[in-house]
Amino acid sequence: MKTAGWIFIVIGALAFLGAASKGNSVFGPLFWIGIGGFLLYLKREREENKEESAKDVPASAKAIVDSTTTEKRTDTKSIEQSSPVTFEQKEAALCLIAFFAGYNEDLATDGAAYMLSYQSSIFFDIWDYKETLTAALPKFQDADKLIDTVLTIKDRKTREFILLTCYDLTEMSGKAEAYEFLYNIANEMGYNKERFRKLVNLHSVRL
Repeated sequence: MKTAGWIFIVIGALAFLGAASKGNSVFGPLFWIGIGGFLLYLKREREENKEESAKDVPASAKAIVDSTTTEKRTDTKSIEQSSPVTFEQKEAALCLIAFFAGYNEDLATDGAAYMLSYQSSIFFDIWDYKETLTAALPKFQDADKLIDTVLTIKDRKTREFILLTCYDLTEMSGKAEAYEFLYNIANEMGYNKERFRKLVNLHSVRL
């Protein structure tokens, strides 16, 4: 993630200089710089949170708390009700999907991961993808806020779309840490590994 972040920033900076010198629009380069900065920020946040957790909470106590919390959330979210998805929730979903797209270090070269993340905006009826994502990134610089906002989405179809899109992006990157992060999010939504695997298999059959 850290490597991808720096790649986006370098590519964006070079593109910015080129566009500025030629008098062209600099929005595209700024978009990639924003994505890169966002990934670096999330990486630092995750490292700091791990260090603080290791210092403040004994391992055995933390395991008990995590286990209890996971069970409660799983029980609560196994009964899902369909509800409208707010614009803020859509923004958070786009940011999360862009985050998983960032695991693909060739994102800026082959465009496959970018196109998949871009197509997600169509699902959410958002047609100004770059503008919306660029405006949303500063709102969700806090990784916990980003995840918490996504978890407030109750609509099952929307949840499964987010999980499957992130899974496709993770498959592209093949990064172990991306799989681990995705499985944690899925579990928070009430999809343990077995249920999530069934969802993925059903998705694969439909494709």
